[in-house]
Amino acid sequence: MKCIDTTYFVDLIRRPDSIREISKKLDDEGIHATTAFNIFEALFGAYSVKNEERREKIVEKLTRAVERLEVLSFSYEDAVFAAKIAGELARKGIDVGADAIVAAIAVNNGCKAIVTRNEKHFKWIGEITGLKVETY
Repeated sequence: MKCIDTTYFVDLIRRPDSIREISKKLDDEGIHATTAFNIFEALFGAYSVKNEERREKIVEKLTRAVERLEVLSFSYEDAVFAAKIAGELARKGIDVGADAIVAAIAVNNGCKAIVTRNEKHFKWIGEITGLKVETY
Protein backbone atom coordinates (compact mmCIF):
# COMPACT_ATOMS: atom_id res chain seq x y z
CA MET A 1 0.00 0.00 0.00
CA LYS A 2 1.16 3.54 -0.80
CA CYS A 3 0.27 6.75 1.01
CA ILE A 4 -0.90 9.72 -1.06
CA ASP A 5 0.59 13.05 0.06
CA THR A 6 -1.12 16.44 -0.03
CA THR A 7 0.77 17.48 -3.18
CA TYR A 8 -1.28 14.94 -5.12
CA PHE A 9 -4.55 16.51 -3.99
CA VAL A 10 -3.26 20.01 -4.78
CA ASP A 11 -2.29 18.87 -8.26
CA LEU A 12 -5.65 17.13 -8.70
CA ILE A 13 -7.20 20.61 -8.48
CA ARG A 14 -4.53 22.89 -9.95
CA ARG A 15 -2.69 20.68 -12.45
CA PRO A 16 -4.72 17.55 -13.17
CA ASP A 17 -2.66 16.69 -16.27
CA SER A 18 0.45 16.38 -14.09
CA ILE A 19 -1.03 13.45 -12.14
CA ARG A 20 -2.84 11.64 -14.93
CA GLU A 21 -0.13 9.01 -15.38
CA ILE A 22 0.45 8.37 -11.66
CA SER A 23 -3.32 8.22 -11.08
CA LYS A 24 -3.69 5.46 -13.67
CA LYS A 25 -0.77 3.56 -12.13
CA LEU A 26 -2.26 3.86 -8.62
CA ASP A 27 -5.68 2.73 -9.86
CA ASP A 28 -4.12 -0.32 -11.52
CA GLU A 29 -2.29 -1.24 -8.30
CA GLY A 30 -5.41 -1.28 -6.15
CA ILE A 31 -6.31 0.40 -2.86
CA HIS A 32 -4.00 3.01 -1.40
CA ALA A 33 -4.24 5.37 1.54
CA THR A 34 -3.86 8.92 2.71
CA THR A 35 -3.77 10.39 6.18
CA ALA A 36 -6.36 12.46 8.00
CA PHE A 37 -3.69 15.16 8.17
CA ASN A 38 -3.33 15.20 4.36
CA ILE A 39 -7.10 15.55 4.06
CA PHE A 40 -7.00 18.49 6.48
CA GLU A 41 -4.30 20.22 4.43
CA ALA A 42 -6.12 19.70 1.13
CA LEU A 43 -9.54 20.72 2.44
CA PHE A 44 -8.11 23.71 4.29
CA GLY A 45 -6.91 25.00 0.93
CA ALA A 46 -10.28 24.23 -0.64
CA TYR A 47 -12.32 25.92 2.08
CA SER A 48 -10.08 28.99 1.81
CA VAL A 49 -11.26 29.67 -1.76
CA LYS A 50 -13.37 32.83 -1.71
CA ASN A 51 -15.58 32.05 -4.69
CA GLU A 52 -18.36 29.86 -3.27
CA GLU A 53 -19.13 27.98 -6.49
CA ARG A 54 -15.44 27.22 -7.11
CA ARG A 55 -14.96 26.25 -3.45
CA GLU A 56 -17.86 23.76 -3.60
CA LYS A 57 -16.52 22.18 -6.81
CA ILE A 58 -13.06 21.75 -5.30
CA VAL A 59 -14.43 20.25 -2.08
CA GLU A 60 -16.58 17.84 -4.09
CA LYS A 61 -13.66 16.77 -6.28
CA LEU A 62 -11.41 16.20 -3.26
CA THR A 63 -14.14 14.28 -1.45
CA ARG A 64 -14.60 11.95 -4.43
CA ALA A 65 -10.85 11.34 -4.59
CA VAL A 66 -10.57 10.59 -0.87
CA GLU A 67 -13.53 8.19 -0.94
CA ARG A 68 -11.40 5.85 -3.05
CA LEU A 69 -8.67 5.70 -0.40
CA GLU A 70 -8.22 4.24 3.04
CA VAL A 71 -7.93 7.14 5.50
CA LEU A 72 -5.30 6.64 8.19
CA SER A 73 -5.84 8.34 11.56
CA PHE A 74 -3.23 9.99 13.79
CA SER A 75 -2.55 7.95 16.93
CA TYR A 76 -0.43 8.36 20.03
CA GLU A 77 2.10 5.93 18.55
CA ASP A 78 2.22 8.02 15.39
CA ALA A 79 2.84 11.17 17.44
CA VAL A 80 5.75 9.54 19.26
CA PHE A 81 7.27 8.20 16.05
CA ALA A 82 6.81 11.55 14.25
CA ALA A 83 8.54 13.37 17.12
CA LYS A 84 11.41 10.88 16.94
CA ILE A 85 11.77 11.38 13.16
CA ALA A 86 11.56 15.17 13.38
CA GLY A 87 13.92 15.29 16.35
CA GLU A 88 16.56 13.16 14.68
CA LEU A 89 16.43 15.30 11.56
CA ALA A 90 16.42 18.56 13.59
CA ARG A 91 19.67 17.46 15.24
CA LYS A 92 21.12 17.36 11.72
CA GLY A 93 19.72 20.82 10.92
CA ILE A 94 16.92 19.47 8.71
CA ASP A 95 13.34 20.72 9.14
CA VAL A 96 10.66 18.57 7.51
CA GLY A 97 7.71 20.14 9.30
CA ALA A 98 4.46 18.20 9.42
CA ASP A 99 5.72 15.70 6.85
CA ALA A 100 7.17 13.76 9.79
CA ILE A 101 3.59 13.24 10.99
CA VAL A 102 2.46 11.99 7.57
CA ALA A 103 5.43 9.63 7.35
CA ALA A 104 4.93 8.24 10.85
CA ILE A 105 1.26 7.53 10.17
CA ALA A 106 2.12 5.89 6.84
CA VAL A 107 4.90 3.69 8.19
CA ASN A 108 2.96 2.65 11.30
CA ASN A 109 0.06 1.57 9.05
CA GLY A 110 2.16 -0.53 6.70
CA CYS A 111 2.61 1.84 3.78
CA LYS A 112 5.73 1.07 1.78
CA ALA A 113 5.90 4.34 -0.15
CA ILE A 114 4.70 7.93 -0.14
CA VAL A 115 3.42 9.38 -3.44
CA THR A 116 4.42 13.02 -3.54
CA ARG A 117 5.85 15.89 -5.54
CA ASN A 118 7.78 16.93 -2.39
CA GLU A 119 10.81 14.69 -2.67
CA LYS A 120 12.97 17.05 -0.61
CA HIS A 121 11.41 16.38 2.81
CA PHE A 122 10.51 12.76 2.29
CA LYS A 123 13.95 11.67 1.07
CA TRP A 124 15.38 12.61 4.50
CA ILE A 125 12.52 10.86 6.26
CA GLY A 126 12.97 7.79 4.07
CA GLU A 127 16.58 7.46 5.16
CA ILE A 128 15.39 7.08 8.77
CA THR A 129 12.19 5.09 8.28
CA GLY A 130 12.75 3.08 5.10
CA LEU A 131 9.66 4.72 3.56
CA LYS A 132 10.21 4.88 -0.19
CA VAL A 133 9.46 8.09 -2.06
CA GLU A 134 7.55 7.81 -5.33
CA THR A 135 7.61 11.13 -7.15
CA TYR A 136 5.65 12.11 -10.21
